[in-house]
Amino acid sequence: MAADILIKNAKCLTMKDGKTADWVTIHNGKILALGYHAAESQFVNENTVVIDAGGNTVLPGFIDSHFHVVQTALNARSLNLSKGYSFEEIGLQIQRAAQEKPGQSIIGIRLQVEQLKEKKFPDRLILDRYCSDVPVWINCLDYQVSMLNTYGLLYYKVPFNMEGVDKDSQDVATGIFRGKANAVLRTNILDGIPDKVRKEAVLDIIPELLATGITTVNAMEGGYMYSDKDADFIFECSSEFPVDMALFYQSLDVEKMKRMNLNRIGGSFYVDGTMGARTAALSFEYADCPGRMGSLRYTQAELNEFVMECYKNNLQLSLYTIGDRAIGAALKAHEYALYQTGVTGLRHRLEHVELASTEHIQQAKKMGIIFSMNPTYETYWGGPDKMYSKRLGDKFIRTNMFREIIDQGVCLVGGSDSDITEYNPMIGIAAAVNHPVKQHRITVYEALELYTSKAAYAIFEEQQKGTLEAGKTADIVVLDRDILSTPHELLDQVKVIATIKSGDILYNALG
Repeated sequence: MAADILIKNAKCLTMKDGKTADWVTIHNGKILALGYHAAESQFVNENTVVIDAGGNTVLPGFIDSHFHVVQTALNARSLNLSKGYSFEEIGLQIQRAAQEKPGQSIIGIRLQVEQLKEKKFPDRLILDRYCSDVPVWINCLDYQVSMLNTYGLLYYKVPFNMEGVDKDSQDVATGIFRGKANAVLRTNILDGIPDKVRKEAVLDIIPELLATGITTVNAMEGGYMYSDKDADFIFECSSEFPVDMALFYQSLDVEKMKRMNLNRIGGSFYVDGTMGARTAALSFEYADCPGRMGSLRYTQAELNEFVMECYKNNLQLSLYTIGDRAIGAALKAHEYALYQTGVTGLRHRLEHVELASTEHIQQAKKMGIIFSMNPTYETYWGGPDKMYSKRLGDKFIRTNMFREIIDQGVCLVGGSDSDITEYNPMIGIAAAVNHPVKQHRITVYEALELYTSKAAYAIFEEQQKGTLEAGKTADIVVLDRDILSTPHELLDQVKVIATIKSGDILYNALG
């Protein structure tokens, strides 16, 4: 049988039992065969498209296990404030945006308060200096805090008596929103976005996803701090995009999931908050804020009840847990539900899991709980001189213990949490291999598994994707070098030069 596509002169990492191959052929959207030496000639005729990999690595298409699709797409159209280091710098960016698009509301993202000279969030009076005639809505990097100018404060109509609305000494709203008020504000704004805009924005980012080798994402959509309209949009329209999207609907509504015939629930289903906002639930005090330990959004009884309902309805559940106290509460709820129901095999997940203890890891192994983690967090916040050390003191050495998690036999998968961090999988792979705490580092091959074979297992798709095997969907990427011989400090510079999705070449930088 002649192949539609032959990739030859390759170093194919099948991601299956360490097996390799020199070539791989594709026919009718599936992998036809793999092999060694010159045996590929039997699959070639005049119609076969031949790709010469040049001795470089060929892999299964990358799977991003934690990706906010609609938010990433919409925010790609927003004002990126990540390079702002003072009120004046971000103010001038806002001012330029207002001049370039007069009359249009302004959305700013990725503001990092700790890098600002002023070391605090800009309030409405600061923002008014640069733009006062249209709504300005600014988000911090992890979306836990929003800022509005005076026009936006009046325009978006969040009740000023709501918990989380900052007020000055005169009891007047400052335009800074945290907690519940921030969540309500975000949802109100996002609910007003038409699906037409969502679709245009998602279509805009698809070429960039393919250029990084991403062929599947776990779409974390809807729920607290987001908009259920995002999740409904992905449910209705994801088949129209060439990148596969496994929907994780961030909801408490089990009956709705059943009506939609979804077999999973959750994603960024917040059990606690973030380290940056000091709302992640810790078992100890924050080093830079004595007396504060973060908080849980649910009582143990509430969490137990919800988790058990998911077990009873055979729904794969994914819970957002960052602090060790949140991780412990989630695992306790799973232990309770497992004891009460005896239901196994649902491949439940914890997302982020930044501060898991050895005991937590062992508990997860016993129950078959998957850890879906974000290696790039260590690049952003890890090590002795970044956010983790500021918040946790010397306990920063306990964050994201990839080595121990794998060694204990827990299934570990990797995601970007886009657009909190960049979605290029090579950045995440480099971060896992170069963890700033050496004892937590993993090998390049293990890091690749996080984004291929193990990621497919985590969404029950290991029979279709995640490895290069005959009969599987032809989701394949070609890299620009041999990744196993690349110096670890250069891994984040590895590029994808071709991406094949279901047998179609959708990205090709080979010329």
